[in-house]
Amino acid sequence: MHKVDFVVRDHEVYTSGVVHNSIYLCYLEHARNTYLRENGIDFADLSRESNIKFTQVSSKQKYIYPLKANDNFYVTTSIIRISPIQFQFIQKIYLDHNDKLCIEAETIGVLINGKGYPIKAPEVVTSKLEKMGVA
Repeated sequence: MHKVDFVVRDHEVYTSGVVHNSIYLCYLEHARNTYLRENGIDFADLSRESNIKFTQVSSKQKYIYPLKANDNFYVTTSIIRISPIQFQFIQKIYLDHNDKLCIEAETIGVLINGKGYPIKAPEVVTSKLEKMGVA
């Protein structure tokens, strides 16, 4: 499991003082990308070098407790390979000071080729995923 720390910025909240729902998706995406990049998988590089892109096919969030302006929090991420072409990211957002669960999220993604069709991950990706414990 991977962990990334964040702080809620003022512009990410409604006038009521809680984080806008769409912002949580940005936190989750940043945590996923950070986890992958730290393990040598950079989808921007993969796209430039071999025209392979990562795309989400579904995303589900369960909002449990709201984040507010200036809250310190963290996002945990783990990855499961659910088929030869699909990956599931399981993520949770917690308040930092008391480890209170704020969100549970699941995202399923696939790699697509230049024509937009799902493909199996190339060896350069699968070898790094295996080092991360993703079978």
